[in-house]
Amino acid sequence: MCFEDDGALQGDIELVRVLVSRDWCTTREDGSERSSSAAFLESTNQASCFILGETNLELIAARFPDKKIAIVTATAAREAGFVIARDEEGGDGIPGHVVLIQREARPESKHHVRLARQLANTARVVGPSLSRDRSGLQPDPTS
Repeated sequence: MCFEDDGALQGDIELVRVLVSRDWCTTREDGSERSSSAAFLESTNQASCFILGETNLELIAARFPDKKIAIVTATAAREAGFVIARDEEGGDGIPGHVVLIQREARPESKHHVRLARQLANTARVVGPSLSRDRSGLQPDPTS
């Protein structure tokens, strides 16, 4: 499928990446969690994400039980050389599905890995129990 960059997805728009593999989450020296570069490296060069403001976190949690998520901004993705393309047919019926496609570096090159690490370093990791409140996405205090 040919994907087109959605130039309207800019700035502080938040994108959710499900951390489906344990290897996709690592611990910083200060003990906080961050996503690893592997979370944004796909053999197809299409990292599946969801637009936080358009998706349903309950559907994501049902589809990916007990999985953490990484949240990055559209700006961070673009600064790391990714384009953001809507994918209305993907996402298994979960709204707001997009794919991040690396266009600045050749897939699987060292430069591609560096750019994926750059994006991963900007992510905040949340979950797996999530709730929404007026201040935005927050970890569920009961988990």
